[in-house]
Order: sequence, then C-alpha cells, then structure tokens
Amino acid sequence: MSTTTLSEGAEKLHRLTKELIRRYQFRDWNQICCYGISISQSHILDVLAEEGDLTMQQLAKRMFKSISTMTRVAGQLVRKGYIKRRQDAEDRRVVHVSISPQGKAILAAIHRDMIETQKAILQAIPANEWAGAFTMLEALAQGAQRWQETCCRS
Repeated sequence: MSTTTLSEGAEKLHRLTKELIRRYQFRDWNQICCYGISISQSHILDVLAEEGDLTMQQLAKRMFKSISTMTRVAGQLVRKGYIKRRQDAEDRRVVHVSISPQGKAILAAIHRDMIETQKAILQAIPANEWAGAFTMLEALAQGAQRWQETCCRS
C-alpha cells in the first residue's frame, strides 16, 4: 500500500506532467510548424474537424481563448485557405467558421506525422502496459476537465 500523501502526489504529478507537456510542446512545434502553421492554428483546425461549423464565440470557448484572439488567429487561417468564415443569416454580428478541404488536407498530413511519433513513443512501453497508461491518461484528462469546469466560475 502506498504511503504517498495527497500533497506528495500532487508535487509528483506536477513535475511529471510539466515534463511531459514540455516534451510534447517541443514535438508539436517541431512537427507542426514545418507545415507553415502555428500550434494554435493546428488546434483550431483540430477542433473544427471534430466539431464542424462553430461560431467564433463557441470556438473561443472551446479553445479557452478570448474572441478577439480567436478572430485574429482564424483570420490567418482564412487567408491561408484552411478555414471558411461566414456571417450568420439571422444575426450578422455572429460569425461562423468551418474547416475547408485544404484545412482538412493539411490536418491529415500533420495527423500522419503525429501518429508516427506516437508509435515511436509507444514502442518504448511494453504493449501489455498500454491499457493501464491509456486509462490513467483518460482519468487525468477527466480530472483536469472537472477542475476546469468549476475553477473559475464568476
């Protein structure tokens, strides 16, 4: 039985996730930026590919960014032809964005590169331990989501 206290566990989780995030950010920067887009732009393409047409407000909320930041970054993607922007038919103040075929193509290329990297990472872990690792990552993601949903309510 483990004698790790909650505080000790939190310290270790902080240290390990910080290192994992740092390494994945480097991987993302290294692999995504060679496609001529930023990591933020790639995340927007991911969200739009997964969720379809969104308003700028919905996109900003999903990305945890301000609407003004999303408007600027989305504008860059529009100029590159990776997303489409259109005004709402009923309320012209509302702007919708969706991924374009070119955006889907670049996202697919990035995805292929990322999957190859994940394969290399998984090869360092015995296959019989993958399920436990995936379960733990899912639990951490769910815990982080629950915290985020309650942490900063006004």
